[in-house]
Amino acid sequence: MPWIRRTRHFVLTEAGDGPSSTLPVLSLLTGKPTDLSLAEVGELLGLSAREWTWRLDETAVSLASRGLVVSDEPGEPFEALRRRDAELTALGWQTEAARYHLASRWRGVRAAVSDPDGSRPPRGTRHGAPQPAFSERGGSRLALPDVERDSELYRVLRSRRTVRSFEPKQPVTADELSTLLRWVWGAHGVAPLALGDTALRKTSPSGGGLHPIEVYPVVRRVDGVEPGIYHYRVRDHELERLQTLTADTARMLLEQATAGQWYFAEADVAFVMTARFARSFWKYRRHAKAFRTLLLDAGHLSQTFYLVCTQLGLGPFVTAALNDNELEHALELDPLREAPLALCGCGRPPERPGPLDPVFRPL
Repeated sequence: MPWIRRTRHFVLTEAGDGPSSTLPVLSLLTGKPTDLSLAEVGELLGLSAREWTWRLDETAVSLASRGLVVSDEPGEPFEALRRRDAELTALGWQTEAARYHLASRWRGVRAAVSDPDGSRPPRGTRHGAPQPAFSERGGSRLALPDVERDSELYRVLRSRRTVRSFEPKQPVTADELSTLLRWVWGAHGVAPLALGDTALRKTSPSGGGLHPIEVYPVVRRVDGVEPGIYHYRVRDHELERLQTLTADTARMLLEQATAGQWYFAEADVAFVMTARFARSFWKYRRHAKAFRTLLLDAGHLSQTFYLVCTQLGLGPFVTAALNDNELEHALELDPLREAPLALCGCGRPPERPGPLDPVFRPL
């Protein structure tokens, strides 16, 4: 292993509260954590991420095999790690954003959710009193004019709500599914950007006009569409079937994906929103705000989804409590190239709210 250099693609992970003689580090090349001795930390930080250094010793071999150093050594795992280093460098992740993204992913988590009768599960200890619902700063007060509105837009805004109960005898139709895809995630125009890039015009805003959010409908019960996992081809307004499911296997996938939120798994169709990172990072390379913008993009789209669902008479929901690993496996995604950020879904709400649907009093 004559020539080595430090990879840029590793992050410090959370250390324990007590004293320690090691430092926990996560290699983005391997996706695995490792503990470094203080001597190894010194060795690693003494290497350049740009300049190659001639080294042939056990420490260099150990750091290279753990994905913290790149070497020109032939054979595996060194060749695969070298390729991964080049791929991640081309992607343009900002290191702290990558750390947050990987550290916040779930695998096999079961959320503490209410039972079908509405009874609440045991809750963990809370620290202090809850924060007030309404905030005040204590400045001088100025009354604002009455601006109540009664047009269609404002009626839809007043009516939008999260739904956790769905009518099983009136499934979503193919036309309603098509309407949701077209008017939430569909493109309605294009414009040239600098250096050959293209902006898309959709019904929600996006950082730089790039719209890097992809959507994968998971169909459980839609008239005219077979159950399965699909990808929405925005340019052609078409669905690509990725995997055929039954209604039961779709429900099982959704319950597992939403960390045991069984009520969301009863929806007729769910929409997994993923971020195609290179679409954004090509322009905003190693940018401190790029990952935050992707989260905002998913939020914008979920609100538009709520409004379109409400206008169609459907009951929407959105959740970020996801078992990322299970969804990435089902969609065959590399989490540093494309990964789930949120999951929306809908069905036809029942005439009366279910026990898990809160009833709000007018304010």
